[in-house]
Amino acid sequence: MNALKFLAVVATSCVLALSAGAADKDNAKKLVGKWEVSKADEGTLQKGAVIEFTKDGKLKLTAKKGDNDFNVEGTYKMDGDDKFTVSMKVGDDEHKTEVTILSIDDKSMKTKNKEGKTVEFTKK
Repeated sequence: MNALKFLAVVATSCVLALSAGAADKDNAKKLVGKWEVSKADEGTLQKGAVIEFTKDGKLKLTAKKGDNDFNVEGTYKMDGDDKFTVSMKVGDDEHKTEVTILSIDDKSMKTKNKEGKTVEFTKK
């Protein structure tokens, strides 16, 4: 798979992996920071990928394929307390999806996508 296709898959997976279920009132604040994938269903993110959410609604995904590092930038917007929408552009392709948080605290987060696949994160 060439680098552009890989980035598209990673971006889409990120977006899908971040789709999930219920949480508490400070999720927007808890989401800010760097999160490393600790466990993920097949077809989502790879273990070790890192997503950084900033206070100003931006995000950066860093993943590896072999010896190559890939970085994808995008934005996110909270929709209520347990959902947010992620938008990423890879080349000319824009990837957008809704994300729901199943659980989040100061150290871990679990998300689920529309296909029912989950991704677990550890705060760095």
